Formats: sequence, C-alpha cells, structure tokens
Amino acid sequence: MRATVTEYLRDRGYDTATAGTYDAAIAHLSDYRHDAIVTDVQGLPRGEEGANFAQFNQWVATAYRSSAPAMVYLLHKGARRPHFRLEGAVIKKPFPIEALGEALRERIGHPRREGREPGIDLDLSSNTLRSGLKEAHLTNIEATLLAYLMEHEGEILHPRDLLVDVWQYHDAAGASTLVRAHVSNLRRKLRDVLGTSDQIQTIRGKGYRFSA
Repeated sequence: MRATVTEYLRDRGYDTATAGTYDAAIAHLSDYRHDAIVTDVQGLPRGEEGANFAQFNQWVATAYRSSAPAMVYLLHKGARRPHFRLEGAVIKKPFPIEALGEALRERIGHPRREGREPGIDLDLSSNTLRSGLKEAHLTNIEATLLAYLMEHEGEILHPRDLLVDVWQYHDAAGASTLVRAHVSNLRRKLRDVLGTSDQIQTIRGKGYRFSA
C-alpha cells in the first residue's frame, strides 16, 4: 500500500516523505510540517510493538493544534470507523488510486508540476531519495538536511541556522565549511536521481534556498 501510494503521488508531481510505522511517522513528523498526511489506519503489521493508530491519532492532534495539514485516512471497507481527532477524508480500501488524488486535489490543490515530471520521494525510514525509476541512498545527515530544506522551500537558510536547526549544534564556528560539504554531497546525489541539482540554490552571502 505504501509503495503504491508513494509511486502514484510522486508520478503526479507531489514530493513525498514516507514512514513504515506509526513510530517512525511520529519521530519524523515532530520535526517537519507537511501539506497533507495520508495514514493507513490498519497499516501496522499484526503483533508489531510500538505505537498503534489510537496513539498516533492522539499524538497528531496534539502536535498540530494549529495549522493542521490535510488528513486522508485509508480504512478497510467494513472495519469499524475509529474516532479521528483531526477531521479528514476517509477512503475505504480497496479503492481506485485516483480517489486519493481527488481527495488531495480538493484539499491542497494540484502539485506544483501538475504531473509533468516525477516529484521527489524522500523515504525517511531508509534514507532513500527517489524520482521515477532512479534512487540514491542518503546518509542520516543528508536525509535530515534535505527534509529540512524541502520543508522550508523558498526560504533563504543561513549555514548557522542549518547547524542549529538541523544538527542541533550550538557552536556555529566553521558553519559555512561544514554545511557546504554536506550540501555538495547532497547536490551530487540529486543530480544522480533527478539529472539536476538546481533545486538547492546558493544565495551569495546569505545561504541556501530549496526550490522544487
């Protein structure tokens, strides 16, 4: 289900970040803000330890008290509908995949590229960057940096701010050199997957800006 949904959204120009369990989703969603969250209500493998949907449901409502993302819930047909603490579209499984696209377009509009080219899929559970049929493995630092840049698309981010917000460094000495090295590695992997690294722009004297 996760692979099918991810491929569908990416092929239509949406940028995606995925998590394989509720625990992983909580860990990553706490650091970033997204336009929409698609949740497979019965997506936790049977017998697996960790957060179940009830815990995730409560956590997401607490984490997004204001400016909540659009929510889409995937629920098995015939299953008892749980209480959703954040209102959202409910799509019953099995469903035509276009039903998901319609639900997202109604809530957040068309993707910026309107399906003309694949979007970026950043899988934070495996630190994998994908677009179309190509993929590259990122280090933990590269994945965290890319996720932060994507979340703050259009903003100019100074290397000192990146050290504090991404790596939690409080001593910004040597920030430009350290950040430049990781940005260079990330650009190389973007070129491998996307054919270009223009998404990360250098603003002379100010920092970096991400533009999809």
